[in-house]
Amino acid sequence: MLVLLSCSFFFALSESAFFSLSQTERHALAEKGKLGAIALRLFDNPERLLNSILFGNLFVNLFFFTLASIISFQLSVKEYHNLAFGIGVGSLFIVIVFAEVLPKNLGVMAPQFFTLLASVPLSFLVRVLRPILPPLSFLNLLSRRLFFSNFKPEPYLRVGDLERAVVLSGDDAALLKREQRSLQNIVSLSDREAAELMRPRSWIKTFRPPVSFEQVMTELGGTIPQSGYCLLTEPDSDEIVAALCLTRLTATSLENAWEEQFEEVIAVPWSASAAEVFDRLQQTNRQVAVVVNEFGETIGIMTIDDIIATLFTREHGRSRDHFDRRELKLIGDNRWQLTGLTSLRTMERKFNVSFREYSSLTVGGLLREKLDRFPRVGDHCQVETLHFRVVNIEDEDDLIVHLIREP
Repeated sequence: MLVLLSCSFFFALSESAFFSLSQTERHALAEKGKLGAIALRLFDNPERLLNSILFGNLFVNLFFFTLASIISFQLSVKEYHNLAFGIGVGSLFIVIVFAEVLPKNLGVMAPQFFTLLASVPLSFLVRVLRPILPPLSFLNLLSRRLFFSNFKPEPYLRVGDLERAVVLSGDDAALLKREQRSLQNIVSLSDREAAELMRPRSWIKTFRPPVSFEQVMTELGGTIPQSGYCLLTEPDSDEIVAALCLTRLTATSLENAWEEQFEEVIAVPWSASAAEVFDRLQQTNRQVAVVVNEFGETIGIMTIDDIIATLFTREHGRSRDHFDRRELKLIGDNRWQLTGLTSLRTMERKFNVSFREYSSLTVGGLLREKLDRFPRVGDHCQVETLHFRVVNIEDEDDLIVHLIREP
């Protein structure tokens, strides 16, 4: 019975440890050698892993209570009724405390350590139970389809919940204005596309390997770039493939191999929402996402720092100078000055004009779409009551546009 109790302890501990690991902790298992690799392979099919643990735990507990019942029955036959009752109640108490509560608390306290410890036995168990798991999975699926066909997992938090929090916070004097703005920014992440929040390609500095830290700092003039990252391209192209956060470098890390500290970037389409990009960065444990257009060309980058800064600042992770240049500036009666980077979403909110029929996200993109070429000084176009005229071009991303709103 002590062996069975130990097995039950192990299964409860394993279940708690494996399924309380965060995404970051799971990715960190890759650096833990062979045990980490075995644990990661188990996570390839979490449903099979969970079914194996539950099946093993059920079998052990059933066997344990069967032995406890046989012992209690034999004692009752010999008229040791009090002892038989004590064994029956005591076995239940022991299983609850030492095979459920205690191991699960331990698993939550140090999930990564116990995951590595249990990876080899569980890998063997999964291999042994593999022939009988498919029928169990089929029965599980059949029961869900027959009896719980309308059952859907409830998300931890809906965007609508945040929207209601923003509305209700208007009458709550205890909620500061900055907190209310942060809630609004969180809601907006699901509605803002990557191309709207990214750093354009022309704003970032890239390097081709091989490159040293001294070379990087020399080319940057001894200052860290606005993005905070050193970006590496492929040796034979300008496509960004790796990044390193310069603001988190230490003297100790510089003593190690420089290029080995770079991590791969992920690629996201320009139309993906900022919330989707944030989720992908978290799931892959990456810091930088490369934004690509429909032709697979890199048009900008988004960093995890940019997205987080978007939640708490108006600058959205960019310099104040660039942000100011994207704002609408009133220069006369019904006349504004703006740049090619001004968001069409901002225009919609300001002038109550719809740009939904256009695929562009900025004023510069709108002008190229309307003119079917790159704009030149003097070009103009009309969208409903808004008249756009290009008055200056500093470079491709710095169009200066005057806007006249007709009555």
